[in-house]
Amino acid sequence: MIGYSQRRVAAGEAGGFDVWTAAATEVGPRVVVLGGVHGDETQGVLAAGCLATDETRLTRGSVAIVPVCHEAAFAADSRTSAIDDGNLARVFPGDPHGTPTAQLAHHLYTEVLRGADLLIDLHTSGQGYDMPFLAGYIAETATAESLSQKAAAAFGAEFLWRHPVRTEGRTVSVVDQAIYVECSGGGLVSNASVDAYVGGVLRVLTAMDMVADPALDPPRSSIRITGGGDLDRDMISVRNEGQFLTDLRGGAQVEAGQLLGTVVTTDGQTLEEVHAPKDAWVMAVKRRPPVVAGDLVVCLATADE
Repeated sequence: MIGYSQRRVAAGEAGGFDVWTAAATEVGPRVVVLGGVHGDETQGVLAAGCLATDETRLTRGSVAIVPVCHEAAFAADSRTSAIDDGNLARVFPGDPHGTPTAQLAHHLYTEVLRGADLLIDLHTSGQGYDMPFLAGYIAETATAESLSQKAAAAFGAEFLWRHPVRTEGRTVSVVDQAIYVECSGGGLVSNASVDAYVGGVLRVLTAMDMVADPALDPPRSSIRITGGGDLDRDMISVRNEGQFLTDLRGGAQVEAGQLLGTVVTTDGQTLEEVHAPKDAWVMAVKRRPPVVAGDLVVCLATADE
């Protein structure tokens, strides 16, 4: 058994973060696990904390874990910083002379992420959206085999989401081989969701021959989908201010032309209907009803043939 050691990294006005590391005697891959890039995504924080404070059966290589990357956002239970309203997941690799959030990203990149063989970034849908349990990775084509693709499959999520384009600013954009995971958030955290994240990370380490014989179930067969995964842009928007009503949940399968939701006034008058432009799966749907023109409400992904 190998225990993790802890060190503190100062990161300017944003504070800093704790890094937990463990290394086997045999040389091997270096894997980084992040939680709390968004402060209202609790499952990743708890799962990373469980992994960091437990002894592991690490047989080769090394693992670095940051349970709470954005401490200011986590303390405020917010997606963004309470200091500068910065979104840490949109400013990597950061700037040592930039905003507090950009400085934090710079320290995370230079102190932890740079040179990693694989990144596992533990997200959830937070308070804004409902999403299914998914593992996402970047690959231009469906046939391209990579460590990212193998790691995402090994995690064992319900959906395996391939993104053909690398979006700038995200953690998975500054590490060549990287995956991220999501599940339903909204303030409700179950033991099962935390256990699924812990088990997923251990399955990835097992697939990389870094962990010896953990008592884990094999990964499920995931539904393979593709499309853009940036919830700040790759979504269907509305044209009217009002209340967005929907019966959808993350992971639902929809057909072209199907009603996704309706924008209504407070007295129930319909302002706008939102329909699916194609056959797809719902990867994110806005959780709270109030909307204004331009708000993003539904993210769709199609089958990855």
